Amino acid sequence: MFQKIYTVFFLIFVFLSGCSDKPITVDDIVGIGDDISEVFGRDDSDNYGDSESIAMLEIPPSLDNPNYSDSLKVPKSIDASGKILEMSDAPVLPTYMDMTIIKQGIARWLEIQSDPVSIWPYIDQFWRSQGYEIKINEPINGILETDWKMNEINFRTESKLIDNKDYNYNAYKEKFRVRLERQPNGYSNIYLSNHILEADDVINKNKIIWKKKDSDISREAEMLVRMMEYFGTSRDLAIESLNDSEKNNKQFFIDLIDFYGVPAILIKDSFSKMWREIGLSLDRSGLLVQDQNRNKAIYVISTSIIEGKETSYEVKLTKRNDKYIVTAHKVNKTKKISYEDSRKILKHIMSAYSSNVAKK
Repeated sequence: MFQKIYTVFFLIFVFLSGCSDKPITVDDIVGIGDDISEVFGRDDSDNYGDSESIAMLEIPPSLDNPNYSDSLKVPKSIDASGKILEMSDAPVLPTYMDMTIIKQGIARWLEIQSDPVSIWPYIDQFWRSQGYEIKINEPINGILETDWKMNEINFRTESKLIDNKDYNYNAYKEKFRVRLERQPNGYSNIYLSNHILEADDVINKNKIIWKKKDSDISREAEMLVRMMEYFGTSRDLAIESLNDSEKNNKQFFIDLIDFYGVPAILIKDSFSKMWREIGLSLDRSGLLVQDQNRNKAIYVISTSIIEGKETSYEVKLTKRNDKYIVTAHKVNKTKKISYEDSRKILKHIMSAYSSNVAKK
C-alpha cells in the first residue's frame, strides 16, 4: 500500500515538473483525479453537504478571547444616573479626519475632510445615537431631517390651567435639519438648523397646542461639538474650535428694499458668505431647502407657511455693483409670485438673522 502511495506522488511530481515549460491543458490533467481520491480517501466527496465540521480552536487559558462585538458599540440610551441601558452599533471612522467649526455672520458649520458620500452613513448614525429618529434621508440632495423629539420637565405650579397635577410640565419638542455641501477642495460643509415647538395651551382631552419658537443657536453649536466628538475629536478640542469660530465676528448691514417694484434684500458682503447665511436662514425659518445650485446662485425651497399649502419657490442671489440682492420667485415660470408673498419670504429670511446684524 505504501509503495503505491509513493509511486503516485512520484508520478505527479514528474508530471508537473515535466510541464513547467508549457501551459497545463485540460487534457494534461484528465485521469489523475481518481488516483488522488484513492490516495487521500473519498470522505471529501462531491456532495459537500456530507462533510463534517471539527471543533473550533481553543484559546490557551493564559489568553483572553477578545470580544469584537463590543468594540464597535456606543451607548444608545442612558438613565438619569448615567448608567448605560442599551448599546448600538457604531460605524468605523478613519483614524484621523481634519475638521473644524467655522462661523461667518449667522452661519456656523462643520468643515470636515471627507466627501458627502463617505461621511453620510456616519451622520445618520450620529443622530440615531443621540436618540433621534430619522424622518428625511436624501443622500443625493445632501439633506437629512430628524423626527420631533419630545422633552418634558415636570414642575409644581399654582396655575389652574390644568387640574390634573400630572400635566403640570413644561413641554417642548425639537428636531434638527442637516444639509451637506461638497467643497472643491475635497472637504464637506455640514450645516445644522434647530427647530423648536413649545406647548402653548392644552384644550379638550388634554390636546396640546404647539407654538413655534425661534431656532436655538446654542443647541446647533452643541450638536456640532458632539458631532466632532463622534467623529473622533476630543470634546476639549471641539469646544476650542467652537470658541475660535466666535472671534472676529463683525456686524454688517442688511436691508429690505423695493427694487424697481420688486421686494428684495440688499446685502453688501462676499458671495460665499452670503450663500451660506441665506441657506441657513431659510432652514431656520421653516422655508426648507429642497435643492440648490450654487453656480446659478439659486435655492429651491418648499413651504406651506406662505400660501397655506405646500408650494415651491426659488430664492435667487444677484450681484449688482458691489452688493447682492436676494429675491423670491415661483419655480413655475408661467406663474408670477405676488408682491405680498415675495415680501413674506424675504421677511422670514431676515427674521432668522441673529443680533449681530444691524437692520436699517
